[in-house]
Amino acid sequence: MGELREMSRMGDLKLSWDCGKEKEVAAAKEVFDKRLKEGWTAFGEKRLGGKGDRIRNFDPDAERIILVPQIAGGDSSGVN
Repeated sequence: MGELREMSRMGDLKLSWDCGKEKEVAAAKEVFDKRLKEGWTAFGEKRLGGKGDRIRNFDPDAERIILVPQIAGGDSSGVN
């Protein structure tokens, strides 16, 4: 079982999928792809409680994927 979590103003939303069920995997991938196109960042954990790494592609084998919206806009060059 995998779990996709969205951390947003609306709260902590969860979507689970079973790797053996194509429709569930497709639904989770659709949400993942949509959020990344909107500028969100994704972090994936291969095992719960493990180190999460930034990911750019949906991984149906991940235990958990956390999606975080863009926090701030502006110049990211570090120059003020």
